[in-house]
Amino acid sequence: MAMSIFEWTSLLLAPLTGVASWLAATRLRQNRTIREMQQTIFNLVEENKRVYSELTEARREIVGLSAQVAQLTLENAELKQMIENL
Repeated sequence: MAMSIFEWTSLLLAPLTGVASWLAATRLRQNRTIREMQQTIFNLVEENKRVYSELTEARREIVGLSAQVAQLTLENAELKQMIENL
């Protein structure tokens, strides 16, 4: 009972297609993981830009408020001096 070429080919082809399928699926999973990581990085960069912008705006406000406090301190000192002279 000799095996025909078709039977030998079928016997060898089944494991080879299984390995090829496994390799293709592994590659797809890796590509999906990389895409997800890239999207996460993109989202983090966008969030970082937003936070940096808010921080910059807050610093501007602090500088403006500091200038106002310095001006009010000066005016307060002048008013105290005027009251003492009365």
